[in-house]
Amino acid sequence: MREQQGSGDAAAGRRGGVIRSLLGVERRVAEGGDAEAAGAVGVSSGKQQPVGAGGGEERKAAVVRVVAADMPPAMQRRAFRCARDELAAMPHFPRRLEPKRLALALKKEFDTAYGPAWHCIVGTSFGSYVTHARGGFLYFSVDKVYILLFRTAVEPSPH
Repeated sequence: MREQQGSGDAAAGRRGGVIRSLLGVERRVAEGGDAEAAGAVGVSSGKQQPVGAGGGEERKAAVVRVVAADMPPAMQRRAFRCARDELAAMPHFPRRLEPKRLALALKKEFDTAYGPAWHCIVGTSFGSYVTHARGGFLYFSVDKVYILLFRTAVEPSPH
């Protein structure tokens, strides 16, 4: 078991550069040389969805930033994909985030795919200090939404 500390603040940490390069996701560089945006990682599904009824506008690709990770790259990509898809399915996002819906979708996805005991915290501002199983921790953001996904060890009851 390992302990990790997370915060919904973008300045909390800048780890994940190696993870980003392992993931093979495109890097986005800001026009003004903004240090925070230079670390951004763009992950797009290849499909751009219209924002409004007026046909000219399109939704920007979701920007994914890895804050901290102890998880294999394939599992990280699955989390990014699930989060992006769920956010895209929210009718009023980004005006109104439904954090419980997103947390439930990620938890169910990971419980089904990788076994039980996954936990997910979603929000724009939160603090946390969690103990997680080795290889089962991911703290990332999609645009301005922060997501903490982690797994705890399940031990059989001593009967």
